Amino acid sequence: MDITLSEDIDAEYLEDVSDILTNREFLALNCFRHHYATTRLMHSMNVSYISWLLAKKLGCDAKAAARAGLLHDFFLYDPRQGRPSREMQAFCHPKVAAANSEDTFDITEKEKEAILSHMFPLGPLPKTQEAWIISGADKLCACVEVFHIGIALSRNGRVVVSAA
Repeated sequence: MDITLSEDIDAEYLEDVSDILTNREFLALNCFRHHYATTRLMHSMNVSYISWLLAKKLGCDAKAAARAGLLHDFFLYDPRQGRPSREMQAFCHPKVAAANSEDTFDITEKEKEAILSHMFPLGPLPKTQEAWIISGADKLCACVEVFHIGIALSRNGRVVVSAA
């Protein structure tokens, strides 16, 4: 799978997440539908970019917000066809995403905590500003995606994913 990004996407953001966006396993998220109208990859990219922008604006750790935003749903299964535990998907997938992220990338404790708490209030209370940002951005993106509204990187062909 190849990903083509518009030139108007901030180079600093791309530098912060380049190792993730070039990883074949991560790009496989494009194979999974998410929130009815998008893919899990596009959802994760939207959460990541919005989190990065908000973190920069608020003086937080923008790199951690961008990376955790990308990885918050890094689970490679369709929950409608089963999941790796008996827990409900809302509780199970943050743990799977955090484990996959640790196994595949060099993530910080702050990034891991944000991944684990992104489902608040269904999961743990976010402990950092970046975790709160990601939790909010995830909910914002989910709402607009359900209603088929383009947001962040999914607007105007800013990101194009194609078969390699």
